[in-house]
Amino acid sequence: MRFSGLIVFLLAGLGSSARGAEIPGGSAMHFAGFGADTPGGRGGRILKVTNLNASGAGSLRAALESAGSRIVVFEVGGIIDWRKETVTITNGRLTLAGETAPSPGITIIRGSILVEAPDLIIRHIRVRLGDGGDLKTPNWAADSISTNGPKVKNVLFDHVSTSWSIDENLSLSGPREKDGTSSFVTIRNCIIAEGLDKSTHPKGPHSKGTLIHDFVHDVAIVGNFYAHDFNRNPFLKPNSTVFQANNLIYDPGSAAMHFAYVPNEYAVIPHPMLPPQLTSIGNVVRLGRSSAPRLTSAFIGVGKLYQRDNRFYDQTGALAWNGTSGDRRRLADEKVQMINEPMLAPKNFTPLPSSLTEAYVLKNAGARPKDRDSVDRRIVQDYRDRRGKVIDSQDEVGGYPKSAAAQRTLNVPENPMELDAWLANYLKAVEY
Repeated sequence: MRFSGLIVFLLAGLGSSARGAEIPGGSAMHFAGFGADTPGGRGGRILKVTNLNASGAGSLRAALESAGSRIVVFEVGGIIDWRKETVTITNGRLTLAGETAPSPGITIIRGSILVEAPDLIIRHIRVRLGDGGDLKTPNWAADSISTNGPKVKNVLFDHVSTSWSIDENLSLSGPREKDGTSSFVTIRNCIIAEGLDKSTHPKGPHSKGTLIHDFVHDVAIVGNFYAHDFNRNPFLKPNSTVFQANNLIYDPGSAAMHFAYVPNEYAVIPHPMLPPQLTSIGNVVRLGRSSAPRLTSAFIGVGKLYQRDNRFYDQTGALAWNGTSGDRRRLADEKVQMINEPMLAPKNFTPLPSSLTEAYVLKNAGARPKDRDSVDRRIVQDYRDRRGKVIDSQDEVGGYPKSAAAQRTLNVPENPMELDAWLANYLKAVEY
């Protein structure tokens, strides 16, 4: 177990404020495999982002679209407006080191990132898509961050904040083909919140957290805060495999964790449709203002589930399932197949007990947890106050963020070993 500090004692109950316990920092979620130990752009050239322009020399977009191994650092902090553009990363071996940006860090608005390459680390940035504001148009249906295709392998999203998406906030996808889609991906210490519901999606209401598409496999979802996403927290489609631990899921609408199994979707696919597999440990689900009365189970749909030490709180705040006992129907509906042993798990990782999940996530999740922006602070405080709801537009919660640009000069060491230590100092400044 790799904790940044010693746990003095376990919390007696989730309602505790965590006083008297030392809550581990983000390194408690570190492990091997599932893309979490990808080298990213280590050993590559340094690319400096020097302005907040949507494109052109010195922009983030130019760095993401560059070729070759690269580490992207920031001499500027503030808002980058992509004006409804999706920036696609097609060249791998990339580390996006958002922690190097001066406060308030980097926030992308009205735009999205699509990953179609291997060996990536994306950390300490915010992507707040929204409905486009003055650019709002019908049938716009973008994610904040998503992956696509078979080249996506060994990818880590760490300490990222995504919100106000039209489709999903952060999803892993690709063609419905065995070995033809994303795999070995970790989503860790992120805030995935407030997917827009009645917005511009052509399918109608569509507030979603995370979709794990058909055949996407070896995914780890750990230490994240899902808040006010109507469903897909996450949503597993056939033939997918996911390890899920120590996530806090607040105010789901119609479904918290959901399995898909739609036979007619496989009519033209030359592979058998197998139930998705989820190993779920130490997670906490708490219903809220937007949670439908029919949301009676934490896990729903046709899929295989190994679960241990998960907690489920109903609309009244009562503990309906405590990890081992309570109303079995509140844990999972009758279609879920319960498995007695974990189906997959990372190496060198022991999940925290669920009694620490709430405090851990509220401390560590999202971009720059030591330097949160007003949106992340509000989402965390709304949880503490049991407020907030599924929204239809970013304008309901203050609109797109605004901040002046901040600048600083970075003296980046050329030696890779020195560079690792140099980056570690910036990590310490923004995360616990």
